[in-house]
Amino acid sequence: MKKGDLLSLWNTKEYSIIELLELYEFWLGLLRTTDEMTRRIMMHKSVCVKNPDAITLRDCFGATVLSTVNGLCTVFMSSMFMQYMTDYAGLGAMGATLATSLLLFARIFDAVDDPIQGFLMDRGKRTKIGKYKPFFLLSILLTGIGCVCLYSFPSELASKPVLVVVWVIVFYFLFDVGTSFYKDNLLFRTMTNDPNERSKLVIGPRVWTMILGVVTSAFTAVLVAVNERVGNYHDSFAILITGIVGAAMVLSLIGWFLVKEKHCVQEEKAEPVKFKDFFLLFKENKPMVVYYLKCIFSGFIWSLIFATPAYYIKWGFCTDLTTGVTNMEQYGVLNGISSMMMLIPLLVGAVIGRPLLKLFKNNPIKMTCFLLVVQSVGGVVLFITQMAGLLANVPALFFVTLFIMAVGVGTDFVPQSMVEMEIMDYNIYKTGKDRSALTMVVGGFIVKAQAALSAAIIGAVLMSIGYNVDPVTSEYMGELSQIPTMLNWFIVIMGLVPAILGVLSALILRTYPIKDDERRKIRECLDHRNAG
Repeated sequence: MKKGDLLSLWNTKEYSIIELLELYEFWLGLLRTTDEMTRRIMMHKSVCVKNPDAITLRDCFGATVLSTVNGLCTVFMSSMFMQYMTDYAGLGAMGATLATSLLLFARIFDAVDDPIQGFLMDRGKRTKIGKYKPFFLLSILLTGIGCVCLYSFPSELASKPVLVVVWVIVFYFLFDVGTSFYKDNLLFRTMTNDPNERSKLVIGPRVWTMILGVVTSAFTAVLVAVNERVGNYHDSFAILITGIVGAAMVLSLIGWFLVKEKHCVQEEKAEPVKFKDFFLLFKENKPMVVYYLKCIFSGFIWSLIFATPAYYIKWGFCTDLTTGVTNMEQYGVLNGISSMMMLIPLLVGAVIGRPLLKLFKNNPIKMTCFLLVVQSVGGVVLFITQMAGLLANVPALFFVTLFIMAVGVGTDFVPQSMVEMEIMDYNIYKTGKDRSALTMVVGGFIVKAQAALSAAIIGAVLMSIGYNVDPVTSEYMGELSQIPTMLNWFIVIMGLVPAILGVLSALILRTYPIKDDERRKIRECLDHRNAG
């Protein structure tokens, strides 16, 4: 019976049992065909839409809160450590000398320790919780404990130099080792192979760290309020730091439980990681060499800017130079404004960095070069206005200039993170070896060295004028006539020097060798070698 006959029979409503069965089989076959077509369409849509490398909300939230301790303690150490040692620890001039010496010696330690830690991470075995997660747990504990103890220096030790040195060295190196194990882009690279999805992971921690920075910008104001009850700035500082860092450790532990390593690249040869692999990177990974050579100069821009304003504001805007008395309430307000003028642009820059990258045709190198020029312009403005005598009389000009420079730094975070992960991918693509942790060692060492040298430069300026502050009242005890010279040097440090470094960094980065065609080949290589 043909299809036309069946339809005619159906319309006349005259049919036998056999014809009814044939009619039933026809409609049943039609339904089966329709169902199969529908199933195939849904499978096709599922294949097209679902990205196996897609990042979930849980991944983003976990990666974000995981960064809490590292981000918060890094902010405290970069912006407060030198000032705590000189103004609140009760060590006087010894505080500047000890802090400067420690920070410089620590970088010598890092030159040996960081490669060892990178070696241990790359050599680590893949466990049920992942290859790198155990090191992140260790990072949370060491960083938090080290930071709390550093800022809770017992005042009873102030008169015993040997015990002072031992206490500071032990807990500073505890903090230092903890931060060395926190290599966020290393973890993000194992969570997805998709560059676009990776950019989602880096934004959350950056924004969260900036939010924490904005909140802690009110630290001085809160410190003043706490001290009204405690009556001693040394003890108030310790109480406040302990409470803040303790809460941060809880949040980081929550994030640690949420993140999951999904991808581990299968190497072509089952060759164990060797210490010499660190040195081979400089021969085999040219993109890494160019990028970190640029970082040697560009990284100083932010570390110099961030380490200096607290001193300039305190002695340039809030202190009576005839008496040495500081208006701490005014200092708390202005220091908070200064912190927000630097941290809010970092937060906003992290958010707009990803869409802004499209204007540069997804080329992170071109975008970074442009932003380095923006930072240099801000530094030039800061230096010229200080030399012209305008800056000390117009605080708003100081804050606006900081804002401009911070915009350049903050927006550059996303393209820089993309390049760091690209460097890890490139090493796998070229050598067949996953030495991702070792590639990050260089960058981590440079960042810490820059923070230390920046603090050391400030410490040298302070030592040269006999800087001395009462830890109880926070009043200046040194020679007041030296303060204007100190302020000029601070602006050289945070204005002129960053301007020069920005230009040099942009020129170096123009030699970066990876182009768009090779980026596509790298992605294909990683997808092929992925071991799930």
